[in-house]
Amino acid sequence: MELRGYIDLFRRRWWVFLLGPLLAGLSAYVVSDSMDPTYAATTTLLVNQTQVPGIVQYNDILTSERLTNTYAELVDRDTIIREVIRRLGLRVDEATLAGKVSVSVVRNTQLLKVSARDHSPQLAASIANTVAQTFIDDNAAESTHPGTVTVAEQAAIPTAPVSPNVPLNVALGALLGLVVAGGLVALREYLDDTVKSASDVEAIAGTSMIGLIARLPGKSRKRGSPRGLSALSVAESAESYRQLRTNIHFAAVAHPLKTILVTSANPQEGKSTSVANLAVVLAQAGQRVIVVDTDLRRPFLHTFFQVPNSFGLTGLLLTEAEEPDAALVATGIQNLMLLPSGPRPPNPSELLTSPAMQHMIERLGTRADYVLFDSPPILAVTDASILAASTDAAILIAERGRTRTEALRRAHQALLRANARVLGVVINKAKGHGSGYGYYGAYGERSDPQPDRPSQRRSITGE
Repeated sequence: MELRGYIDLFRRRWWVFLLGPLLAGLSAYVVSDSMDPTYAATTTLLVNQTQVPGIVQYNDILTSERLTNTYAELVDRDTIIREVIRRLGLRVDEATLAGKVSVSVVRNTQLLKVSARDHSPQLAASIANTVAQTFIDDNAAESTHPGTVTVAEQAAIPTAPVSPNVPLNVALGALLGLVVAGGLVALREYLDDTVKSASDVEAIAGTSMIGLIARLPGKSRKRGSPRGLSALSVAESAESYRQLRTNIHFAAVAHPLKTILVTSANPQEGKSTSVANLAVVLAQAGQRVIVVDTDLRRPFLHTFFQVPNSFGLTGLLLTEAEEPDAALVATGIQNLMLLPSGPRPPNPSELLTSPAMQHMIERLGTRADYVLFDSPPILAVTDASILAASTDAAILIAERGRTRTEALRRAHQALLRANARVLGVVINKAKGHGSGYGYYGAYGERSDPQPDRPSQRRSITGE
């Protein structure tokens, strides 16, 4: 993954990288705050051995240092621990008290450190001092032990606990939370096989991305609402569809396009929304446009334009009408007419393969510059494959983060098997992808937003 990919991943999952350390740090704080504080006290002992009283020689220092290491192993032996329990009147067993006592040697010195830990600061100091004094008494009573041991510094009552270290625990918890969050994001990204970018489209389907439609905030994405025509009300969405319009124009330079099928791999991927808004921006550019709802199973386009779905395409096909005028409905947008689906038939596939449908596609092509067909998802039923063979080109709609890569690949192959000319893939519901100043399309040309000029518009009848 390139640096841009990591930046994009962080922008999409920033809340995980924030929430993970926050929750882990908070948990570490709660756990640390609920723990009983532990205090530590330390008594320092001096080990000394001289061959001649009052005179310290170099050999005496070396011998004392070696003796210090030996005494470090004798301080917390069982006899000393039992005596400490007796002197302090403690109600603990030897193993428990031994676990609270530790002995260490200060390197290259004759000093021993006797430390004790307990939840009570007073008891910690008492244990450290008593262990040290008990060892001194025991050493003095044993004539076989060489050298002397004295208290260099008694343990004072500690004022601050040594554990838990709340700031350190919180910092370590937050760091661990960040590592876990990063691992979870990486795992999800590895397991996520949905379409996200143009490189995914090219690698999976072997075709190009010709459009990137921004995800709209809030209720503007609600299906069936007039606000679903975001090309009329949302600047960023309008620019996205204008870029798609530009790319379609470029694709039509070498091979003229008039009838275009718009489909998707699966339901609920924004196919109907995309075809309706594409029809709007084409009409705004002065093109005569007819948008046809050929989804005879779940028609939806009429709800965008808030028109009745009474006669429609099925009415024309069943009556074998010669001209589509009787079923065309004004949308309220100049240059744009709608042919709704009409009543739902029991045999959609048979109607779409009928000679009447082929004749109707030809007649519609004579009435407009562009005829857009909204078809059912190609992997769900065969309707899209039937229409793809009768139209000039097809566009695949894929929803970012939802459409599976395998589904997109199968949908593209299905169109190719139908001998369709696939213009490319439009990734729908992508997060904000531009500044609004200008974008580069799939063909490399820049499309700066320009207001559509009313002087270029023509009515659907050519006036």
